[in-house]
Amino acid sequence: MAAAVKAAAKAAGDGKDEGRLLAGRYRLGAVLGKGGMGTVWRAQDETLGRTVAVKELRFSSGVDEDEKRRLITRTLREAKAIARIRSGGAVTVYDVVDEDARPWIVMELIEGPSLAEFIRENGPLTPHRAAEVGLAVLDVLRAAHGQGILHRDVKPSNVLIAGNGRVVLTDFGIAQVEGDPSVTSTGMLVGAPSYISPERARGHKPGPPADMWSLGGLLYASVEGVPPYDKGSALATLTAVMTEPVEPPKNAGPLIEVIYGLLAKDPAHRLDDSRARAMLSAVLAAPEPEPAPVVAAAAEETRQISLADAKEAADKAAAEKAEKAAEKAAKKERERRDREQRERARAALKAARKAATAAAATTAVTAAEPPKSKPSPVKAPLTDVMQRRTIVLAAAAVVVVLAVVGSLIAYAFSNDDKDPKDESKGGGKPTPAASAPKDPGGGTGNTSPKPSGNTGDTGGNANGSAGSGAGAGTGGQQSPAANQGQGATSGGGAGGALPAGFVPVQDFGFHFSMAMPEGFKQTGTAGENSGGIYSRDGGFPRIQVDYTDKPGNDARLAWAKAAPAVAGSSTSYRQIRIDAVDYRGYPTVADWEFEREQKGIKVRVLNRGFKLDATHGYAIMISCAADQWDGAECTQMRNVAFETFQPLG
Repeated sequence: MAAAVKAAAKAAGDGKDEGRLLAGRYRLGAVLGKGGMGTVWRAQDETLGRTVAVKELRFSSGVDEDEKRRLITRTLREAKAIARIRSGGAVTVYDVVDEDARPWIVMELIEGPSLAEFIRENGPLTPHRAAEVGLAVLDVLRAAHGQGILHRDVKPSNVLIAGNGRVVLTDFGIAQVEGDPSVTSTGMLVGAPSYISPERARGHKPGPPADMWSLGGLLYASVEGVPPYDKGSALATLTAVMTEPVEPPKNAGPLIEVIYGLLAKDPAHRLDDSRARAMLSAVLAAPEPEPAPVVAAAAEETRQISLADAKEAADKAAAEKAEKAAEKAAKKERERRDREQRERARAALKAARKAATAAAATTAVTAAEPPKSKPSPVKAPLTDVMQRRTIVLAAAAVVVVLAVVGSLIAYAFSNDDKDPKDESKGGGKPTPAASAPKDPGGGTGNTSPKPSGNTGDTGGNANGSAGSGAGAGTGGQQSPAANQGQGATSGGGAGGALPAGFVPVQDFGFHFSMAMPEGFKQTGTAGENSGGIYSRDGGFPRIQVDYTDKPGNDARLAWAKAAPAVAGSSTSYRQIRIDAVDYRGYPTVADWEFEREQKGIKVRVLNRGFKLDATHGYAIMISCAADQWDGAECTQMRNVAFETFQPLG
């Protein structure tokens, strides 16, 4: 029997079985494909007169009898698993034939390339088409998971694209069926490394989230043309899957949130079927952007070019480069002078306080001394020792010094220290043109994300007491009645008249000033002391301002990465949008708008994250009760917050 199996396998490998009749019914034709464990044939069902596909199990040389039995069991399991799945995206099994002591699976023939072949020949898919493929695969996975079947090998080469556009998920050869014993060799991990989930790579028992991870990898490869985490070797790739963040996709567009949500390393935070389906459906519902026209490169075209024109263009480019370099240098110099002035002002203030304390102590000691019995000699008048002109000059010098010290102290604690010429770049009061555009809801342009991934959770100081909060050198109180010595001060703001009911607030710890409603004070600290949360009583409405000295270069990408974790940890989370927006010309700005339930209240959040420069990144998060979002109070609070925000330090 073993010899017969070996001879049959060799004949199949040589293609000599072409024309063979299986079970007196299926006539083998051309070989469609070969894999490590089988060959797929085109065949003709002579009984029903239709074309079918026949999958033949083949054994490589050196396979022992135990391994053969395991492979036969796996093949029969694949046939049973496919037969149980009711989905238009799953191939249909017609029959199983036993010949040469091996099973042959007769199934529906799908005329078309695999997704991997399609991408290789035609390039990556558009996000819209990739969403269509993703939904089709998701349909099959939903049906399979409903039958207790895990595919465990979702990847582009196992997805077929039929000529009519139909998407079919194939090859359930390593599927795991609930209740069946494992047929995988102990200690072996079967699958494509780039599409194996972190929990499977660690040897944990997989569930449906493992297939969802693989779907995320498939979507990534569909739009990027390469698999995620591909490090060359299987071991290096699996290590990256378990420990490294995925390389940000460049062509994902509206699919980026779905991809990051599916590729979350923690299966508990990974998108499930319903959320992934909703997000993919939203991508399909959105109008597909017109493809950018491809302009043929003319670099190799031979042309006559004027040397004078070329020199003029080169000089212009050099001048623009020099101008940008000069602006950058001037900006750095202004920032350096600002820092030095602030440091000198603080030093002067410290010295003045120290001198005042010493003078008070001296006065107290002098007052406490008893009168001496012996009268002290009468001192000569100062005019007897120094000329009057010298005295006048010394007094004038003292007045000048005091004036300078007073100016420095006032400068250190005011916000009007920017050159009026710099107002359009973030200093001084922003002009209306520098603010974000108004949205239909009356806000200042959508939502508010933050570079450090704030979620609005407090890290302490939720009692609203004065003097704590950011404390410890990070700010303190913001209300006008707060102790001005705690670091946060009222006054400064963006300059100019404020609307009635608003007061300016400064916080040097979190490096910002802003106008807030009267009665607002710091009632919480965000994250690990990344920012302050301000409200009247710890409820809503509230404003949260976060600061980081290491901002990223893509605010929208930062929000997209943070969204799945926030969604997983929030109650009744509903994302409204994540959009790149324009705000004062800052290099990267994005708004993240969503709803969730907090403290039993349905809350709507607008989180605007932006980067000023390499060491200043902020997020302004406005939260209001959802049913009051478009009301006068919340609308005005949003507008004033974005219009009066100023960076400090």
